[in-house]
Amino acid sequence: KIDSNIREELSLADPRQGGGDFSMATMISDPIVSMVHEFCVLAKRAISEIDENEEAETEAMAHNLKVAGVMSSLASFVRNAPENTYVNPYRPSQSPQHEEASHSCRVALLPALQEIESLVKNTILTPLTRVLNSHVATVMSKMHRSGAYLQDPRDDGSQATSFVQIHLVDQFDNIASAYLTPLPNEYASIVASTVATFSIYSFVSNAAMIRPLGEASRLRLTQDLADFELSLEQLVFKGGTSLSLSQIAGGKPYSELRAMRQLLFWNMLDDKTLSPAEVAKALLRETWVKDVRPSTLFHFLFSFAPTLLTSPHHFKRMDAHQYVGAMIKLDGSVDDGEASAWMTTMACCDAYQQRESVDGSMADGDRRVGAILMILGPELLRRRRQ
Repeated sequence: KIDSNIREELSLADPRQGGGDFSMATMISDPIVSMVHEFCVLAKRAISEIDENEEAETEAMAHNLKVAGVMSSLASFVRNAPENTYVNPYRPSQSPQHEEASHSCRVALLPALQEIESLVKNTILTPLTRVLNSHVATVMSKMHRSGAYLQDPRDDGSQATSFVQIHLVDQFDNIASAYLTPLPNEYASIVASTVATFSIYSFVSNAAMIRPLGEASRLRLTQDLADFELSLEQLVFKGGTSLSLSQIAGGKPYSELRAMRQLLFWNMLDDKTLSPAEVAKALLRETWVKDVRPSTLFHFLFSFAPTLLTSPHHFKRMDAHQYVGAMIKLDGSVDDGEASAWMTTMACCDAYQQRESVDGSMADGDRRVGAILMILGPELLRRRRQ
């Protein structure tokens, strides 16, 4: 009924019905924009508020998804009304006047479409993605709590499974079936993209903080990265977006995910004759370095360090997942956390330098790591700002 009312209102400016003045199409669009505004005000009142600790399978969330569907239908009516009113009824003999009236009307109705998009994004999609990402972060925390990559899989007979298969595949499948499927494609793609971006950054950051990271752990993590990429590809596909995982957020999360595989098998520290400066320069020349966040590289290098070089999250007296959560916001943004990560890394290195004299009798770890970090940090942050 709303669709027919919109088209009936717009038809008053139909060139074949005496509405040949194009300014009339713009004038008649104003009441429709006002009607959409009133509709948005009522819809906002109908939206249920949720918090990040609330179970996502609540009636409130189901209700909000239905409201999103209604708003999508309204946006579709408004978006298609000019074409359906002035052009389609007269195809194939529509006149240039019809095309011009349709264009004028589309421009005049843009504020209505923008208001609908803003309402849905700010009051439905953003809270939804924050809840979903907080649940993903909780699952990611098991990477450290369960010591998933610190155990020899032969000890518990779990060599046929992986952390991703056990904990994350079902999580992503549930997100797709419970939240992406009920949403219209244009909204589902936003949720899928945001969840995928957050998940990649969170997984990579958690993996980089595993310490110690032995050869068997690297092999298992490499396999999990492949499984993780496949799971996210399926999530994005079910989100209805035409973008692939490699195109989301400008391709930066995916590039880091791919670069992580190469980072895992970087072995320049095996050459004990190289100075810290030589190792740092060689590392900066690696082609994949530009694709990883500085914090990822910093935290990965701690896995080679002596025990007395405290890990950043231990220095901050936090669990690893809490430290990662402080770096990566629930909307998937990461830039604010990079400067903080470097400040913490510097503090760790400074504390280590004060203890280094005590470390003479200890043979564990590579004593060059602290100096390498101090050389790398400023250069990596400078590159990131450019």
